[in-house]
Amino acid sequence: MSIIGNSVRRPVLTTVIMSIFVLLGLYSFYQLGVALLPKIDIPVVLVRVPYSGAGPLEVERLIVQPIEDAVASVEGVKEINGYALEGTGFVVAVLNYEVDVTQATLDISTRVKAIAGNLPDDADEPVVDKVDITAQPFMMIVAKSTLPSYQARDIVDDQVAKRLTQITGMASVDIRGGRVREIHLNADPSSLMAHNLSLRRLASLVRESNFNSPSGSIALGGKETSIRIVGEPSTPKELGEIGIPLGEGRVVRLGNVVRVVDGLAEERNRARFDGRDSILLELIARPNANIVRVSKEVMVELDSISPGLGGSIELEVVYDSSKFVEQSVRNVIRDMMIGTLLTALIIFLFLRQFGSTIAVAISMPTSIIATFIPMYFFDYTLNVMSTLGLAISVGVLVNNAILVLENIYRYRELGMDPITAAEEGTREISLAVISTTATNLGVFIPIAFMGGIVGQFFNQFALTVVFSTLFSLWVAFTVTPMAAARLGGDSIHVSPIAKRTTAWWQWLYREVEVFHHVYVEKAVRHPGITIGFFGILFIGTLFLVPKVGFEFFPRVDEGVIRVNLELSSTASIDATDNEIRKVERFLQAQPYVKSISTTVGGGRLSGVNSGTVRVYLVDEGERKSAFAIGSDLRREFAGLPDTNVTVNVASGQGGGGRSRPVQITITGPDLDVLDSISKELLEKIRDVPGLADLDTDWKVGRFELRLTPDHYRLSSMGVTLSEVAEELRGYLIGIKAGVFREKGYEYDILVKLSDRWIESSSRVPGLPMWTPSGFVPVGELTEVTTVPSPTAIYRVDRQRKVSVTADVAGRTVGEVFRDINPRMEEIDLPAGYRFLIEGEMQNIQENFQRMLMAFGMAIILIFLMIAGILESYLFSLVIMLTIPLSVIGVIPTLLLTGTSLSIYGLLGLVMIVGLVVNNAIVVVDYAEVVRKKGHSAAEAVIEACRVRFRPIIMADVTTFVAMMPLALGLGAGGQYRAPLAIVLIGGLFAGGTMAIFLVPPIYKIVWDIKNRFIRRDENA
Repeated sequence: MSIIGNSVRRPVLTTVIMSIFVLLGLYSFYQLGVALLPKIDIPVVLVRVPYSGAGPLEVERLIVQPIEDAVASVEGVKEINGYALEGTGFVVAVLNYEVDVTQATLDISTRVKAIAGNLPDDADEPVVDKVDITAQPFMMIVAKSTLPSYQARDIVDDQVAKRLTQITGMASVDIRGGRVREIHLNADPSSLMAHNLSLRRLASLVRESNFNSPSGSIALGGKETSIRIVGEPSTPKELGEIGIPLGEGRVVRLGNVVRVVDGLAEERNRARFDGRDSILLELIARPNANIVRVSKEVMVELDSISPGLGGSIELEVVYDSSKFVEQSVRNVIRDMMIGTLLTALIIFLFLRQFGSTIAVAISMPTSIIATFIPMYFFDYTLNVMSTLGLAISVGVLVNNAILVLENIYRYRELGMDPITAAEEGTREISLAVISTTATNLGVFIPIAFMGGIVGQFFNQFALTVVFSTLFSLWVAFTVTPMAAARLGGDSIHVSPIAKRTTAWWQWLYREVEVFHHVYVEKAVRHPGITIGFFGILFIGTLFLVPKVGFEFFPRVDEGVIRVNLELSSTASIDATDNEIRKVERFLQAQPYVKSISTTVGGGRLSGVNSGTVRVYLVDEGERKSAFAIGSDLRREFAGLPDTNVTVNVASGQGGGGRSRPVQITITGPDLDVLDSISKELLEKIRDVPGLADLDTDWKVGRFELRLTPDHYRLSSMGVTLSEVAEELRGYLIGIKAGVFREKGYEYDILVKLSDRWIESSSRVPGLPMWTPSGFVPVGELTEVTTVPSPTAIYRVDRQRKVSVTADVAGRTVGEVFRDINPRMEEIDLPAGYRFLIEGEMQNIQENFQRMLMAFGMAIILIFLMIAGILESYLFSLVIMLTIPLSVIGVIPTLLLTGTSLSIYGLLGLVMIVGLVVNNAIVVVDYAEVVRKKGHSAAEAVIEACRVRFRPIIMADVTTFVAMMPLALGLGAGGQYRAPLAIVLIGGLFAGGTMAIFLVPPIYKIVWDIKNRFIRRDENA
């Protein structure tokens, strides 16, 4: 007996198997992790080399360029980005997606180590590591304390940050704010000259006298005694007692040479919360970690940490994006459940049978719950994409159930008993069910195997739909006929309750049915008019395409706005803080602001002249959208003098580094030429509507005191240039002379000049430089000049670059670039210079191309499948006409709903390929059956439309209502769900309409042409 017969006639076995799948599915569901987006690996390797005291030009020449050359020889490197900053060099290698990142990281590390000997001796060792460039803090914790700033920071670092870092899934905990204790040994040049000591010599002597050391042990009898030298002072004051040898037997106390100060390290960053000085902890999760689970473990750990702080420090979570993630996933599941209930309701309105409705209510949840089993084994998470795949499946899965139920219902009307009707009806329709399932799989398989970011992004979505579709096929052949046979009763009599509750629907359906039958006959009788009408609609729709906006990700309102401020490169941390406080005061007075956190300075690719204010908004129902508020803030802060202000609305897709929606890069060898081109581009695009916070990343304004050595003079004084450079660096930034330990904490000891000697650059030429012949002013050994200097130099693929960047407000990135591109073409670039499109537009160009390739592959697969099913390439081509014409529904729907075409919308376009053809297949397949019985092509296709109209309408309406909750996009994460559902609804509406009005006249024309050739051959 077949699987269908066994399932119908052995209900206990069928329900047992179904129950096993449901139980395993529920168990798998509770084991799945929760994340906002699927697991995405972006292969990026970072090389970082600190070079304290060096300017960007030196860092570029001595650090960045040699490392770029080394990295360029590694196989699989797609792009190399270099960042030469003051005191640090970065090289970022972007790899091809097919490359083994672990092996590539090892290869890059090997190449960098091979050239490490060529780097400056006083530069730190290069650090090579794989990084997640999209890493953003998912949680922010504020630590409030009345303790001295450095004590609070020590406690937070030791007792909070280190414990949180140990949580599984945590990448790092960055501390912002608070001061760092540092022991300063402040020297005066006169004192150094009096004792004939260089700063380097002094630091070395302190370092050699400040340490503890085990010296062994002595065993005497049955006891053993350890011997240890204890040279470390117990208080900073005791450092002054260290003896400094001056030669010829003379010794001086360190305290007589320098002034020992228990002080604080140079302040390079500040942090506040709601205007009060605080310490902020930014928690960053590991790539692909379950941040919902990590967040819960953090809360548990904080409850454990707080009692041990003794009330001296209060910890408060001020931002937790995991709540948005969890709510977004819950909302998709909510929409899926609502869609399932609405689908069952529509089936009841059509069939008016409680038994059939219950059969669907059992079948669809079974398919969905069982899908969690392969999701668990494939290590998927419950994220927006995988749950969206399940939600979309509701509309796809119901088609199989409708085909089976409709056919069983037809056999019941012929007088068969429930068991036989269920068995025979399912067996007869099985080929059609398999065919529609195959066309659906033909769409999602290309999506699952796309490459790049978009391929990783949609992999879980596509395979989740594939899993649920395969389970729906099993359910359609087992659970659905078994339930229909047992729950439908012995007759198809419609109960009085069902008649009364569905009367309005039946009336509406009959009116639509009559309209359809009348106009299908007219369409077939006047094929030219019909085809012309749809052709005009199609051409008219193409004219609307430029009005549709394009963006990579939909803009998502998470209730967080970042206000970034950048002052002149010469601005101090105090000057920057003063401007940021103005922004804080304005924001604190706004009713839509819940709280504010502020960081001044301390950024990886920025200095003390920049800062960020994070604005946490009240709940969405109590305010305007974050995007509208962001636009208001741009206008408000535009008047801040000498300050570049950018306003960004935090979005769930993350995005790290310096990337902004609009990023146009000019590459070439000369910085002055790059600067000139960037200024010309700025002027040309400044008035483009939708551009906001337009700026360039090339900053000149900080002056550099350049010391050019007199090599003859240096040689005659018996001193090398490296010795002069090291001594001067020590004067200005200090030389580390060991550490001071107290109560388990370590603090750097820094030998440096007193601040009053380096408070002005004019004092530098007079600083005394030690030589074997005595002290000589720096100005006598070098030529001192003052020149403007860049604050940073950026490079791409071993060429310098300058980027023009901007945010987008009120328009999409695609719309903005339509206006920018012709203006860029007006600029005549010199030889060796070129434009590069980076940022969001680069993502659109790269990944939309992959989506279009998947779209093309899906079309080819569907065409071949239909040809095989119908045994006709010609009729397969006729059916495929519904695909391009489905834009008649898609484009107007996007414009009416104000939806931009993002990667979610493109995914909907790919899905339409498999969905819109189903209606046409049903019509053409049955028309061929009728035609072969001796009817004309016109009669056959009209009859096919009459017979198949009911299941077509049932499938389309149930699909619409299943997707309607998603299309409304209500609640957190709605911006992710809506575009896909909107495209599908618009495409299915047009595709379904064309299947029942356009395909029939085309079918008639095809057979008229074929018959003409047949008659010609017969007459010949």
